[in-house]
Amino acid sequence: MSASDEKLLLRLEAGDYSAVDLLFDRYAKLIAKIALRILRDRGEAEDLVQDVFLHLCERVKGFDPTRGSARIWIIQIAYRRAFDRRSYLKRRQFYDGTDVQLLANTLGVSSDKSLANLIVANELRAGFEELTDKQRLTLEMFFFDGLDFREIGERLGETPENTRHFYYRGLERLRRAVAALSRRDRK
Repeated sequence: MSASDEKLLLRLEAGDYSAVDLLFDRYAKLIAKIALRILRDRGEAEDLVQDVFLHLCERVKGFDPTRGSARIWIIQIAYRRAFDRRSYLKRRQFYDGTDVQLLANTLGVSSDKSLANLIVANELRAGFEELTDKQRLTLEMFFFDGLDFREIGERLGETPENTRHFYYRGLERLRRAVAALSRRDRK
């Protein structure tokens, strides 16, 4: 019989990090669904799953079994982190990205998406030139090599926190650059 969630949290609190694997197996899909529903972005949802489990490891001493079950506590963390992340992304205009459909309609090529895709690719290339080296490398390693923040940080000689900073600042800068190019091209 497998250990209860509460016992796994006690093991984690005692420093047994193998308990995280079991909790991850039990809750990663549920947390991903919650995150995707709230954030409406698959990449952000995947990041949030990692963030929730990292937060869980750091704050496991905050779990009090007299106040509720481990399942409810983990789900509450997921919801709270997701809503915080959505607020953060809204403040930074994450959801105000380039609208490919609008771009295609502007070009009059709604039946031929290849031209619209080519223009978006050119905008992205130009946007990448606006990034700092660390932002560009972080985004390239994350999206093209499939590395997580810890792995990227090791390659760049940075902490995972700094790597996360380069990632989000890079995305924000890339988004602004592409939006500016798109607005300029429409005029």
